[in-house]
Amino acid sequence: MRALVTGGAGYIGSHLVVELLQAGHDVVVLDDLSTGSVLALARAERAAGRGCTFWQGDVADRAVVAQALRGVDVVFHLAGSKQVGESTELPERYLRNNVGGMIALIEQMELVGVRRMVFSSSAAVYGTQDRMPVAEVAALRPDSPYGLTKMMGEQLLQPMADHRGWAAVSLRYFNPVGAHPSGTFGEPLHRAASLVPRALRAVLEPGAPLTVFGADYPTPDGTCLRDYVHVVDLARAHIAALAALDRPGHQACNVGTGRPYSVREVLDACARVTGRPVPSVDGARRPGDVMVAVADVTRMHALLGFRAEHGLDEMVSSAWRWAQHSGAFDLEARRSGGLDEARGLGRRRSPELTA
Repeated sequence: MRALVTGGAGYIGSHLVVELLQAGHDVVVLDDLSTGSVLALARAERAAGRGCTFWQGDVADRAVVAQALRGVDVVFHLAGSKQVGESTELPERYLRNNVGGMIALIEQMELVGVRRMVFSSSAAVYGTQDRMPVAEVAALRPDSPYGLTKMMGEQLLQPMADHRGWAAVSLRYFNPVGAHPSGTFGEPLHRAASLVPRALRAVLEPGAPLTVFGADYPTPDGTCLRDYVHVVDLARAHIAALAALDRPGHQACNVGTGRPYSVREVLDACARVTGRPVPSVDGARRPGDVMVAVADVTRMHALLGFRAEHGLDEMVSSAWRWAQHSGAFDLEARRSGGLDEARGLGRRRSPELTA
């Protein structure tokens, strides 16, 4: 197949690109590089042993999307803004990027007749739930603008499935962790808002302790409980989702492990892996955070035969290998070097990157 990956130069997108290329698919990446990195994409190509086509642009830019969609069979839509806390401060940005971008992409896909999509959704669509693990049939009540935009993205796909014959799967990610086994690309530490990168940054940067956002929750150790999934397993889940695109309809599937860990348990894992304690201080609860988020993974296994394979220590170990890499703190700081490295792979690129 020929697949378009929006946001394919980002953290999750670059890992998906590897899996698609290694599975024998042709890949087109569309990314505006606002948070993605051409160096990460180049290293993903190197890890796969194959190249892809890259277009620099926004999913709301109809001209570049039309170019990127040429010959495409399926779209993996990962582009968008993704920080829960930031969304409470800038809800209008999240509506514009996540909802407006989704609408523009759907319109262009329908115009050219591409009617299969795997959508990057989120466990944030559930919000606070009375029962855990949470299954896909639970009522959606997001606690943050970010979660709301992901719920709206799913809702936009339903009428396309009902009235235009689209086949779509919304993957409700829980908490992606880790990096590629090569240790050459992962989530840039300098801007990561998630727990493990922040913990490893605290280990590597003396005098900058990690803040635990809320230590007074009614949980066993007072901190939030989360379901963490290795980013490689998450990328594999996208490949598995292709099996559900052989007929019209829209399905939502959780992607997690079904095993919760508290913030303090994660910090303990980071200490085990690094051999160093994680400097931390307790702080106030963060707006938009939920106390407990754990996936019921029954549907993903029953529908697509998928199970996550990696445990917490494996997730942290891969993140630690990446954290010790020279590019882990800021891929974009070496953007020109990234272009040079990418050019060496002989990949087609859009005019913006050949200048």
